[in-house]
Amino acid sequence: MPAGIFQKKTFQNRRVLEKPKINMTPMIDVVFLFLTFFVMTFRIMIPEGDFNIKMQEAGQAVPAAKTEKTAKIVLTADNSGNLSAIVLNGVRMTGFNELRQKTAEMSRQTDDLEAEILPDEHLQYEFIIRAVSAVSGEIAEGKLHKICEKIRFVRSSPPLHR
Repeated sequence: MPAGIFQKKTFQNRRVLEKPKINMTPMIDVVFLFLTFFVMTFRIMIPEGDFNIKMQEAGQAVPAAKTEKTAKIVLTADNSGNLSAIVLNGVRMTGFNELRQKTAEMSRQTDDLEAEILPDEHLQYEFIIRAVSAVSGEIAEGKLHKICEKIRFVRSSPPLHR
């Protein structure tokens, strides 16, 4: 006889096969307990990477940068694509922490700071993202401190058309 099927005797000694009944109430209770637990312990994270980026379209002229409201960041690469220099408005930076500090100072001096990033075409993307992260803000003590929300990428030279 297959497992899970029981025989039940009737008053005339006929045997009837019947499946056992499963009580779903405890299972539903456990599901609701799990749901309640996860809803109560859910923590909403601070949005990361929430910034405006304007990309230069192909063949479009580069707009002139407003000097007092623009942080012009030049990222240069060595032959292997690693970062060799970070230059902010003509001043060489020692790293991304210094870049963050200087852009934060510039942000405190002006209302709407814009960042213009000129990456070397051979630079690895990791360093570009680190520059964007340094310029856009930081998370300190569980709070997001925005530095610059307007970020623009500019090519160092226009592409050659053949």
